[in-house]
Amino acid sequence: MTKPDEVPSESEAGVEAIDYDNPHNWSQSRKILSVVIFSFLASVSPLASTITAPALPDIGKDLAISSGPVLQFTLSIYALGYAFGPLVLAPMSEVYGRVWVAQLSGIWFLVFNLACAFVHSGGALLAMRFLAGLGSSTTLSVGSGVLADCYMPKKMGSAVAIYSLMPVVSPIAGPIIGGFVSQNTTWRWIFVVVSIWDALIQIVAFFFLRETYAPVIRARKLHGTWFAKPPIEGSQFRENLRRAGRSMRLLATKPLIQVLALHLGFLNGISYIMSSTFPLVWSEVYHWSTEMGSLNYIALGIGAIIGAQVCTRVNDRVYAVLSARNNGVGSPDYRLPTMLAGTLIAPCGLLWYGWSAEEKLHWIMPDIGGAIYNAGFMTAYINVRIYVIEFYGASTAASAVAAVSFLQYLFGGLFPLFGTDILHSLGFGRTNSVLAGVSLGLGLLALGTLWKFGSRLREKSTENDKQPLN
Repeated sequence: MTKPDEVPSESEAGVEAIDYDNPHNWSQSRKILSVVIFSFLASVSPLASTITAPALPDIGKDLAISSGPVLQFTLSIYALGYAFGPLVLAPMSEVYGRVWVAQLSGIWFLVFNLACAFVHSGGALLAMRFLAGLGSSTTLSVGSGVLADCYMPKKMGSAVAIYSLMPVVSPIAGPIIGGFVSQNTTWRWIFVVVSIWDALIQIVAFFFLRETYAPVIRARKLHGTWFAKPPIEGSQFRENLRRAGRSMRLLATKPLIQVLALHLGFLNGISYIMSSTFPLVWSEVYHWSTEMGSLNYIALGIGAIIGAQVCTRVNDRVYAVLSARNNGVGSPDYRLPTMLAGTLIAPCGLLWYGWSAEEKLHWIMPDIGGAIYNAGFMTAYINVRIYVIEFYGASTAASAVAAVSFLQYLFGGLFPLFGTDILHSLGFGRTNSVLAGVSLGLGLLALGTLWKFGSRLREKSTENDKQPLN
């Protein structure tokens, strides 16, 4: 029997016979609980990614890492882990359910992240960081599947505003926490702190998180066991192989995925360069301590939060207006105006940030530039994800987001390797001018392709790769 607090209003259901196995028909409170828990699960990955940035000098001294690029790689190799992890694990959430995949990968992360606190060589740290990245990678992609499971397109923006809050805040809180922890204890405690945070969230999720993928819910109800999964044709082994390869097939064969992945990948690569080199601004330009310099990450967080919260609400309004003009029929293309705003704002922030640091203006000026960039980046990032979720639907959303995310995190893992050298060679102004120009060009190319050929590309998608939300 359905609990009273789980019964949606008649206006939400719209019919007398309600299918409670479909999360679209859950009550608003139950949907929000699932999204909030996944938001906290998704916060672990970006937190662990950036929290070591202020401690890199201490890590280099303790582990005898003298090479600058290798030291930067201890930070960015984590992003490589969650570039590759979702390609296999995200499609598995479309077989075994969102919760199983998210929590098992969270336990994997906990083991290898904690192991980072006990290593005694640079090679061991690189290996443990990569394996930890593999474990924490899935929640960001699987969380996109949860949004598609629970929400219709017209309410997707509001849902993303809730879901994105913790993943937006955590990468900014990471360097601040890392700066204070490493300054007052040792860098090893950084990994202990992250592991404790992950363990607490996993415990809460174990007791309160419910499965949201409708085919798995129905299978469990039919067979009366938590280990049930949707029926398949042929062998389970072949089905797992097919699912595991779905993300790579999308990335290799779908131009729509390719242009979005390239656009988002370059923006994320710049974001990682900014995060990893941000301490240089405060140590080399303004001569601040590690503790004081890490506080400037707050500016990046403010920009990201403003971008995420404003764009999701504006997105829903723009979508509603354009849908009304089209006789109430929505389209992923209605996400493009807001995506364009983010694409234009991000390069402006880069120019502001780079040249204010180059000219050694008041310390708040680079902060403002970084905040503007992060606001633009988050606007583009969120709209790309909503576009993909709406287009591919619940059955394929996790796989499609994993495909888009591959270049995003691949670039995030590789860009910091040369970021410091370029900054020292060209300076903050010229480096960020080049990055701003390339990001603007790639963004306009992606948006132009979607605007002109989006409907044609959608028509070419096969039913195996696309199941629209209805």
